[in-house]
Amino acid sequence: MKVKYLFIIMLVILLLVSFSQIFSIPPYAGDIFPAYKSGYFDELEKGFRIITDSFMGIKSMARPEYAWIFLSDIGTAHGIRIRVYDYRGYRVPAPGEREGGPDEEVVRIINSMSPGIHSEVRGGAYASVIPLFVRGECKFCHTRWNKRGVVGALGFVRPYDAGVYYTAERIIIFICITIVLVCLLYAVARWDPGKNIKELFDK
Repeated sequence: MKVKYLFIIMLVILLLVSFSQIFSIPPYAGDIFPAYKSGYFDELEKGFRIITDSFMGIKSMARPEYAWIFLSDIGTAHGIRIRVYDYRGYRVPAPGEREGGPDEEVVRIINSMSPGIHSEVRGGAYASVIPLFVRGECKFCHTRWNKRGVVGALGFVRPYDAGVYYTAERIIIFICITIVLVCLLYAVARWDPGKNIKELFDK
């Protein structure tokens, strides 16, 4: 019977957590993000990639400073903090300039085995780092890049709309999980391990 009560307690706890996630109750996006990534965040990343491609295009086909002006205008218009980093993780506030020391997170991402976009939730903001891989046209301005072929990175931080995050997508998922847990709880509550053992010995 102790095993049965243990299962019931565990299921009740899981049920309460799952039920709470149907509403805007902690844990919030930052806690659930590693296990479940909303399609809303995928859309934010698509926007970051579009900005990145535009930045690379402007920098390659026009004067480099125009690309930084573009990032500044986009960031101001949409409330996005955008930063440019070189292949060593130093922030580049303008073409040919370098500010501060290497950003440890950026360095870790661009020097990983398979550099790629890295995103995470930070409180009420969504942050992404997108590595910039060297291309043919990049060699006109850049002569150095890291061993992974990364010439730099763009860092994005923007607030996300919690009202959008807590929409039908999330609610439906946790309603389904809650229903499954309720069924399991009902099955465990009716389970009588002592009776099954008694029947086994009676045979």
